[in-house]
Amino acid sequence: MPFAIKQIEGQGFGGTRMVDYFHYIKKRYVYLLPAIPIVVFFIVFFIYPLFEMLKISLWKSLPYGEFQKTLTFENYVRFLTDTFYLKVLWKSFLLGIAVTALTIPLGFVLAYALWTSAGVKRKILYFCILFPLFTNLVIRLYGWRIIFSPTGPINIILKDLGIIDESLKMIFTFPAVVIGLFSECAPYYVLIVFSVLTLINRRYVEAAIDLGAGPIRTFLKVIWPLSLPGVISGGILTFIWSFGAFATPTILGKPVHWTAAVHAERQILSVRDWPFGTAIGFMLLVFVVLVLFFQGRLVPQIRTQRSEF
Repeated sequence: MPFAIKQIEGQGFGGTRMVDYFHYIKKRYVYLLPAIPIVVFFIVFFIYPLFEMLKISLWKSLPYGEFQKTLTFENYVRFLTDTFYLKVLWKSFLLGIAVTALTIPLGFVLAYALWTSAGVKRKILYFCILFPLFTNLVIRLYGWRIIFSPTGPINIILKDLGIIDESLKMIFTFPAVVIGLFSECAPYYVLIVFSVLTLINRRYVEAAIDLGAGPIRTFLKVIWPLSLPGVISGGILTFIWSFGAFATPTILGKPVHWTAAVHAERQILSVRDWPFGTAIGFMLLVFVVLVLFFQGRLVPQIRTQRSEF
């Protein structure tokens, strides 16, 4: 505690000393005042709904959309022991891994091209990367649905070239869902990795080249290790986004491709089993928090190695 506050504590809070203390607090924490509306908004629209969701998930489900307000963990036990929902959780995990595995290399190439470009070329790349974000997500997904349809441009071009005789079945497949999620996550991943690449001192690259390292060796020994914090952070974001995806599996996939988030929505709005649906949603939240916890343990270690480079 600062020496001035210790003196005030030792002499008691009275008269001018009390006023001095409040002036000290005001000067020290006045910068936090603009954050009060944000904190209130966060509590009202995030913390409180989470608390309500947790409370409902611990109630007992009854027929016809009713529930009994008695404490029970049967909804969580049901989700963790039912083989159907365990398969759904596993498929959601595989979907997140597939999208992340596709996004990391392709997104890194785009981020690297953006980092090494300049002038008009960089502006064009910026526009191409950010342009999909200017359109509503549902409209983009229905655009993919048209592209993948039996009468879409891909099948028409392949038929005109004589490569295929019958239309390929691309819509309502697992690759269609992966590609749709990749188009959603790629812009954010590219921007995250690009922001980390801009922090790399180009003198490191020049020094590696002067010491005889070729382009590949320079990339593997210098650029890639220094960009790992962005790669991991962007990859975690992509995985979380895909793991809890809702619109893309619903529009581009079949029920077999639905994630646990879609089943949570179906339980609440279709089956009207609010306690079980909220239990699924809360379990997804717990899983995401665990992933973020491991990311928080991993990224600082890489940043420490990066700073000692």
